[in-house]
Amino acid sequence: MRLLFAKVGAFVSLLLLFVAIAPWVLVWPTMAWRNRLSLLAGRLWARVVLALAGVRVEYRGVGHLRHPAILTFNHTSYLDFFFNAPLAGSRCMVFGKRELAKLPFLGWAWLLGGHPLIKREDPSHWKREMERTARVLREEGYSSMIAPEGRRSRDGVLLPFKKGAFHLALDSGLPLQPVVIHGAAERMKTGFPTPGRVVVEVLPPIETSGWSEDELDLRATELRERYAARLEAAAATPAG
Repeated sequence: MRLLFAKVGAFVSLLLLFVAIAPWVLVWPTMAWRNRLSLLAGRLWARVVLALAGVRVEYRGVGHLRHPAILTFNHTSYLDFFFNAPLAGSRCMVFGKRELAKLPFLGWAWLLGGHPLIKREDPSHWKREMERTARVLREEGYSSMIAPEGRRSRDGVLLPFKKGAFHLALDSGLPLQPVVIHGAAERMKTGFPTPGRVVVEVLPPIETSGWSEDELDLRATELRERYAARLEAAAATPAG
């Protein structure tokens, strides 16, 4: 019964948010305005969904958070975007997979907000979207949010890091802002959210201004090792 209530509540709240915010897109239909509205809706919807699911989020290290930056996160559940929503700021381009565009309301809001939706099987499309996003970040002061693993880890084990986030940092000149999500996979063991706590840890930003393209493999390995160390340390610490 709780699961059914959560599903219905999540859908109804999304519908109401879309109906309430969509008309304002027509008032001032610039990308900056649409992006800001989509992020606001995302933050509001995240609160509703997590409350309905009984998931409590503890944020640590928020003082490290910097904008504009490339926010990276380890991706273990579809709830990750809800956990990250309060960290996105007011100008942020959030990467997602192209299939999201097919989802009513959610996909439409993603498109209206100007967020990049990637065709993972099409390298040329990925490259075009990365170039477009880097240009917006560089020229208009946006942040971006991207999972360096490139896809969701279904068992919670950290996957190899792809170089997309690192090319984006190199092309935009922005720092990387690592965000480590602890405990999300445990909340999704049944395939649906279960009540409990998730810890979202913001690490100090990593400057990228002196990077070159030939060292991106090394940078990806270094960042993955940093994530692995934080996840391992947290797993070895008794829950407080």
